[in-house]
Amino acid sequence: MLPFVLPFILYLVFSLFAAQLVDLYPFIYFCTVIVVGAVTILLLRGRGIIKVHRHIAPGIIVGVGGIVLWIYLCRLHLEQYIFQLMPAWLVPAERVSFNPFQSIVNPIWQWGFIVVRTLGLAVLVPVVEEVFWRGFLLRWVISPDWQEQEIGAFTWSSFLWVTLLFTLSHPEWLAAAVYGALLNILLYWRRDLWNCIVAHGISNLLLVFYVIYFKSWGLW
Repeated sequence: MLPFVLPFILYLVFSLFAAQLVDLYPFIYFCTVIVVGAVTILLLRGRGIIKVHRHIAPGIIVGVGGIVLWIYLCRLHLEQYIFQLMPAWLVPAERVSFNPFQSIVNPIWQWGFIVVRTLGLAVLVPVVEEVFWRGFLLRWVISPDWQEQEIGAFTWSSFLWVTLLFTLSHPEWLAAAVYGALLNILLYWRRDLWNCIVAHGISNLLLVFYVIYFKSWGLW
């Protein structure tokens, strides 16, 4: 269980610290990529959990279509109607929305942060999250003997629970619900964790370009 779960937990812990210490956000995020990346490589190397191959067209299609839906649904801000009816302590915290061009003076460090942030979003996060959500949790919900379940094994309860938890782990509930369901469906279709990682990576890479070009810092 450790290779599937520990990198995800570490990333969450670092993210919580970064959200609380915004002034140190670039430094904490750099540490996040280095530490979580190293742990992920050490734990996954040689275990055959991720089987890299070239047949990634489904992942690319879902990745591009998924991020278009994500951005569109985020721009609707429909979650705000739900949040108004909820107690304040249940409302998810907003993203840090860190703008490097505003918060970092040195242009070299500005672009250095963007490079690290891009590596984190487009490389590290897809591996850590897909190994956890769809490599582990989708199977664990089916049975405590989750390793006996094939990648892509389907039950309605696992589909709904993982989609729900994936949604609640993001402040953009509607977008996350649709995107999480899409990645689950991709896994059921291809029975291949690598295509889910590719899709997630493509989505996050395109999101980086979108955020920088349109200055939509609230999306990362």
